Amino acid sequence: MKRVILLVVAFAVAVGFAYAGGQEESAAAPEMSGPWVPTEPIQIVVPFAAGGTTDVPARIFAKYMTEYSDVPVEVINITGGSGGSAGAKAVQNADPDGTMFVTQPVAFPMMAGLGVHDFTNEDFEMVGQWLNSTLAVVVQADSDYQTMDDLVAAARANPGEIGMGSVTSTLPFFAILHIAEQRGVEFKMVDLAQAQKSSELLGGRVDGYVDAIGAVRQFIDSGDFRALGVITDVEVVGYEDIPTFDELGFTDFGYLKQVQGLWAPGGTPEAIVDYVNNLMKLAAENPDCQAEFAALAYKTAYMTVDEYTAFMDDAYETFAEKAAMVLGN
Repeated sequence: MKRVILLVVAFAVAVGFAYAGGQEESAAAPEMSGPWVPTEPIQIVVPFAAGGTTDVPARIFAKYMTEYSDVPVEVINITGGSGGSAGAKAVQNADPDGTMFVTQPVAFPMMAGLGVHDFTNEDFEMVGQWLNSTLAVVVQADSDYQTMDDLVAAARANPGEIGMGSVTSTLPFFAILHIAEQRGVEFKMVDLAQAQKSSELLGGRVDGYVDAIGAVRQFIDSGDFRALGVITDVEVVGYEDIPTFDELGFTDFGYLKQVQGLWAPGGTPEAIVDYVNNLMKLAAENPDCQAEFAALAYKTAYMTVDEYTAFMDDAYETFAEKAAMVLGN
């Protein structure tokens, strides 16, 4: 655990130095009265590489948002930094005119809690949530661990010897700590930042790992992996046989859910936020959009502005507490 903590701290310090410096002020918000109608394309910034587990569903959702919009809704990728910070900064410094938004991953509150990000949700305008996904705990299909209880029992019998893979300072990392804390066991934390996760498990170099179900479903479908649980309280469509963490008796795991929402530059007028939030609602309710998401083991998840704002406030508070526990040990 001490080595894990040192990795987390070193990672945070390095990113902090890389992103130190001043920030440009955003342009003043446009004055308006009544409903807002866009005249330029709406751009959604995905702060990660094209083709990834954030990018693909974002492009699907943008396609359906466009069906109800007065202008095209486009996805652009702005990569770099830790946990999507470069893309977030680009939107933070953009004009608050309704032309640029960033899709928010759970990495944002997590990195803020670790002291890596120097921005929070309070530096933006919250727009709404659009996606709900989940992490899965996987082992090899021929593993002796048939259930989560088997894995926990092995960890209890062999403290610090059962290797669980993740990338340090990511959501799966916190998920493994959550399992260990709630079951009173200790895993050997294996950092897979420089490795192909699936190859590490298939090669027997780790006993299991945690990742987005969208990233491991191909191995579950092929029969190479067995999923011991999904970190959610609702069944995943197409994977109803995998027990949820709620069914497994875990509690207080809401902060570990993989969700995505939209943020706008600070000072964006309410009329713009309401327009885009309504596009999100209509797209999320579209049966075809829901079907495309389900095929990827995702789920549309609409929230009002107020609901999403409260959700993000809670997420930042929770990760501040969890990160403090890790860094303080």
